Amino acid sequence: MIKNTILCKLVVGLLLMSLLLAGCSTENSSTQAEAKPEGNSNGTVSVYTSVPQDLIDQFKSEFEKKYPNLKINVYQGVTNDILAKLKAEKEAGATGADVVWVADTASAEVLKSQKYLAKYTSPEGQSIPDSMKDNDGYYYGSRVINMVLAYNTANTTPPTSWNDLLNPKYKGRIGLPSVTSGTSYSFVGDLASNSDFGWNFFEKLKTNGGVQVKANNDAVQKLASGEFTLTVVLDYMIKAMKDKGSPVDYVIPKEGAVMVVSPIALIEGAKNAAGGKKFIDYVLSKEGQEMMSKQNVVSVRSDITPPNGVPSIKDIKPFPSNDVYLNNERQEINDKFNSIFGK
Repeated sequence: MIKNTILCKLVVGLLLMSLLLAGCSTENSSTQAEAKPEGNSNGTVSVYTSVPQDLIDQFKSEFEKKYPNLKINVYQGVTNDILAKLKAEKEAGATGADVVWVADTASAEVLKSQKYLAKYTSPEGQSIPDSMKDNDGYYYGSRVINMVLAYNTANTTPPTSWNDLLNPKYKGRIGLPSVTSGTSYSFVGDLASNSDFGWNFFEKLKTNGGVQVKANNDAVQKLASGEFTLTVVLDYMIKAMKDKGSPVDYVIPKEGAVMVVSPIALIEGAKNAAGGKKFIDYVLSKEGQEMMSKQNVVSVRSDITPPNGVPSIKDIKPFPSNDVYLNNERQEINDKFNSIFGK
């Protein structure tokens, strides 16, 4: 009897040990499966972007260090060029982009409405304010860029209002980027649709010698050289030039800065969707946004402490934005601007 009891205990003990080991094995397998990266972890991610070359080059470099099996291929141009390229490729049935990263939400809305974008729920999206991401999940705001009034400190005192662009003392020495730039498109559309300014404001600006250049960087360079005394341009570009010793600075006009949220999105039918998602996550991550902030760009995340001289979102007075006009009247805005300033 005693021998049978001992034998039973041994059998039960072995069964319990077997179950325990099996449970541990299952738990380890489950943990390993959860930790395994999802999707393609190698190949090339093609990014079409209007982000300035130096900034996108830095994101490319840091991303490739973090994910050595992924390479970023960049097509960089103004927003209108990117929209045109995507349209031509789609019509040819050969879209080359995995990710699109443009300057303004109006452009992202165009791409969304024409079904260029794929839905993607980024794990970093919970750190982005609802007002800076698409309610349907097609794009996320990646940075806040502000159209401000910049001036050459060697040639003039600080302006205070957008109406200073009409002051005769600046006649012939005023610049603004073309509406081919997404941020300039937002500036033009917002002021043109505002009852205090309107298209008449831009006609007067042209009469006062306002000159259009293709992109924000062109306006910055001409301001630094003294060719322009005033210009409408992006805040972080002026901050960067000022830090390098150029005689430039900017003000947020009393009417407010034109705040532009720059969206990033996954392309529908992307060849490397998994890699594209990784890049979007990286841009939106705290690591990516800290790098953005160090480039003088306002972050979309509230857990980022900006460097000296770079405002946070709550510190900026925004000019009233007319999203309906910007989203629905692209052709009118382009045509009216070009009829005043020429192509």
